[in-house]
Amino acid sequence: MTLRNYCMSYFFIASILLSGCSTTASLFPVEGPLSKQIPVPTIKATVNGIMGNTGDISLTMPDGENCIGKWSSAAGAGVSVGTGNLIGTYGSAYGIGTSVSTGTGQNPGQAFLTCSEGRTIQIEFITGAGTANGFGIAKDNKVNIYLILF
Repeated sequence: MTLRNYCMSYFFIASILLSGCSTTASLFPVEGPLSKQIPVPTIKATVNGIMGNTGDISLTMPDGENCIGKWSSAAGAGVSVGTGNLIGTYGSAYGIGTSVSTGTGQNPGQAFLTCSEGRTIQIEFITGAGTANGFGIAKDNKVNIYLILF
């Protein structure tokens, strides 16, 4: 095996292993019916493929409803938060400042989940470049708004 073939094989195997990595995101209801429960539930989502720019996401709602979907992020983009999106609309109310970045180092992303009982969840998030750490806002079709940390 040539050095080039060895390196290509190593890179292929490493990329397969890294694409399987996952992290947990916590969704905290801050508005809507779930935010009125005592105690307020924390919903844990499993986010797969975190070493890449896309992957699967799944979670179970407090009532047992299962949700699955996809997420994707734009790597190394300067983030500009507009007024027509979730972070622009709800972010400042729930502790996420909105500002314009002239540099890079932030990865804006979105996710969409469909659930077993008809719920849908739209997510917008921002992560630090090269990390699985970030924050975001989610909204479902049952009038709940969530703060997301991961």
